[in-house]
Amino acid sequence: MVAAPWVALTFRFTPGWPWPESSWGLDPLYGPDGWCHSCGTPLHEQTGSLVLQSRKFPTGPVWVPNWRFNCVGVSAEVAAEVVRRFDVPMREVLKPRGVATGAMQLLPAVCATPWYEEGPLEAAVHDRHQRYDGERIGATCPECQRWRWLPISEGEVPIKRDSLNASGDLLASHEIFGDGWRTFRHLVFRRPLGEFLADAAPRVWSVVELELA
Repeated sequence: MVAAPWVALTFRFTPGWPWPESSWGLDPLYGPDGWCHSCGTPLHEQTGSLVLQSRKFPTGPVWVPNWRFNCVGVSAEVAAEVVRRFDVPMREVLKPRGVATGAMQLLPAVCATPWYEEGPLEAAVHDRHQRYDGERIGATCPECQRWRWLPISEGEVPIKRDSLNASGDLLASHEIFGDGWRTFRHLVFRRPLGEFLADAAPRVWSVVELELA
């Protein structure tokens, strides 16, 4: 079987805490009016920097902070290699008051069309959540009117190959997942980038093989 050109990554823990806590770190990323204050879903693409609290700032080569599961951060050393080898825009990660850290955030490109066929996605969500949520598979936020599927992981449903239509080596799904204040998109990495990041922190990160339809 030929390996898919895209992979997902899974991580074992989330170091670091976004700042300020009052917005779960969303204000610096999107602006005070750039995210839904009812469900926490961003209303546009990221415009600012990820800001993390100074206490317990991540020191590993590759990490994702608490609460912000689409924010993949890397050390300065890993970032230099990413710049040299891969097509991924980056933005510096800051501490409060604009203190530079040298760490960088990898910025995914959001795809314009859905990744998943609705039937298989609905079935996967239902299978994961029926024990606790009955027949519920998601909800439309009454404030921003955005639909969010209940959370599942990358790799549980085949991705439509033609839907990976944004440029670059790191893409985010058109679909939004979440419940309560947990909101995120699925991420896929072009295989060389995904394997490079997993190899940089093998005790934390693992490659998830994907099925492309």
